[in-house]
Amino acid sequence: MESNVKPSLIETALGKKKALVMGIGGGGDVIQGIPVARLLKQIGVETVYLGGVACSWWTTDGDPLSQQWGTAVMGPTLYDVNDLSHTKSHAPLIVEVTSESSLDVRKPCEASLAETLPGNIIFIAGLTGGAQGLGDSLKELVERESIDLVVGVDIGSDTFFDGKNAMPAKTSLVDFISMAGILQLDCPIFYGVAGYGADGEMPLDELDERVQRVMKAGGYLGAHGLTQGDVAAMEKACDLYGDPVEPISWRAAKGEQGWVNVWTHGPWGTAIKITPLAAVMLFFDPKTIAESNSHGILTMQKSKSLKEAEAIFREELGQYPESLLHPTIEFFPPE
Repeated sequence: MESNVKPSLIETALGKKKALVMGIGGGGDVIQGIPVARLLKQIGVETVYLGGVACSWWTTDGDPLSQQWGTAVMGPTLYDVNDLSHTKSHAPLIVEVTSESSLDVRKPCEASLAETLPGNIIFIAGLTGGAQGLGDSLKELVERESIDLVVGVDIGSDTFFDGKNAMPAKTSLVDFISMAGILQLDCPIFYGVAGYGADGEMPLDELDERVQRVMKAGGYLGAHGLTQGDVAAMEKACDLYGDPVEPISWRAAKGEQGWVNVWTHGPWGTAIKITPLAAVMLFFDPKTIAESNSHGILTMQKSKSLKEAEAIFREELGQYPESLLHPTIEFFPPE
């Protein structure tokens, strides 16, 4: 292979023994990691750490986001992983969870799915230490467990936010912290975007332009189309953890296309266009994304706490962090 040719995810994973797959945007993003974990296992990776970050979208009664008309959750809860019950610590900000793990009465997506993802170590990584705290914890786990490969996954578009979009992305803070943490690792790292544009945070033509920019910079590292086995596993996960956005990728793989409304960003929802590309996960080099497009990721690298990350997002990037929104806002239809 020529020295200037970057290997794909599959080429990199061949011969590896351990991998970590992390949903970087919070909520149910771990569900987008399921097909990656399945793929890695199929090509011989023996152990997969599969999880997400400590950022959940809850209604006030503790259930996951309801899609019933009249209820909307406008902002996430970013919590300390050490406040979760029934966990095993792997690093200062990384805990392994089971189906018994909860935050008071609330159960994060990873815990809700723990029993349905056999053969994987299910974890949650905290963001309370900012990008540096997350990076240090990931480094500790990677080095101690000899993890060979790390893949961050997300659904939609908000990781490609460059600060110049006509419609500002609404939930990029968590993605930027997570990506800034992953960039600190010495092992091979990848980023995978699923459900192309399914979060409704960027018009498809703008997303196309941002992705093209990263591709021109040499950041595109291949793709994985969802298999029928992936779809079945993801559909089962979405039955257990209600989320309006996570099903879009596998719904696209089952033939759903066109304009739909998803229950995000307010009581009226968000209109998104499902295309066949939503059934394909595109892989990129995180460093190239940060250097060629999403410069906020690089800016976020210096944060040592969530408060610092929020300040950077507001003062240096000129954006309002989703973590500062009221955690839950409910809208009830008139009686």
